[in-house]
Amino acid sequence: MKKLLFLILTLIVFSCKKKIDEKEQKIFDRITFIYNLKQDVDENTWKTFNNKEYDVPLIYFTNSSSYIANPTEKFLKTFKSEIIFQDQKIKIYSSKNRVDNLPFHMETGMTLGDPTDKYNYHSPFMMCSSYEETFKKIPSIGSTDEWITMVMHEYFHGYQYKHKSYIEYYEKEIVQIQPDSLVAIYKNNDWFKKSIDEENQLLLKALGEKDNISTKKIIKDFFSLRNKRRSEVFAKLNVDISKYEKCYETMEGTARYIEFSLYDLFSKKRPNPQLLKSDTSYKSFQKFRNYNINKDKWLYESEMTTYFYATGFNMARVLDKLKIDYKSRLFKEGKITMEDILLEKL
Repeated sequence: MKKLLFLILTLIVFSCKKKIDEKEQKIFDRITFIYNLKQDVDENTWKTFNNKEYDVPLIYFTNSSSYIANPTEKFLKTFKSEIIFQDQKIKIYSSKNRVDNLPFHMETGMTLGDPTDKYNYHSPFMMCSSYEETFKKIPSIGSTDEWITMVMHEYFHGYQYKHKSYIEYYEKEIVQIQPDSLVAIYKNNDWFKKSIDEENQLLLKALGEKDNISTKKIIKDFFSLRNKRRSEVFAKLNVDISKYEKCYETMEGTARYIEFSLYDLFSKKRPNPQLLKSDTSYKSFQKFRNYNINKDKWLYESEMTTYFYATGFNMARVLDKLKIDYKSRLFKEGKITMEDILLEKL
């Protein structure tokens, strides 16, 4: 009787454990896929992205819990957590309490300024809501595949912030004026918006040129118009926006560039067998088959997005077109921007 009771209890425990495993397997598979995808980005788009020195912990939020991949020691001392998954690349912990109560996350964040005991002081963490929570906020995100491109956009910000000279410059010179200030100028001043949109059209025109001589001529026109606008900003608003615009253009333009690179990668990538088993929201990259950028004008049209995302993204593509090395310099050289590098080569 005791033996039978022990067997029944064992089966009950095993059954419960299996259910928990099945519930969490999707989370493990998603996080594992993201970490493995970093190597693809490194090989195909941005060398050093997968270097260990630039690794950033990931906090994955469901509606009631938090999972943390490769947390720092300071994080583990701050939040009571237990390890629940491990392979050669990642360790995933579950925190006893949700890391915070914010309803939605899709950002890489850290604490700057005066020293504090916060777990993320000068230590970037990628924070993302699950696909299910993201879909509630952004219903147009139709699959795990699309959600992953958003996550990798933010992950690239973590890569940026892990460069010491870059974050020192950002903290000292840039962070005081946030992107919203530039957005407000764009939205509230027709002359500013008109010039930005024309500048962006010049970048797009340069991308369509067949020879480098014509391309560079258009880029010179771009800088002429840009310099005129910035002078007008200073005269009318008494602020020099140059360094802020160049920094945010580089920061967000390159993150969008990484996001876009995945559209191309996913158009050729074979379905992931683990996600096929565990994640019904995973659609085997079907949206990206035969991908055409013209369908996603929000990527490159300044009127359809935050303007410096578009101008930055297009500038990165112009640098590619002209075969100008910029990826080995950005972030490693602190304050240098795509605009600086492009101007050097004209």
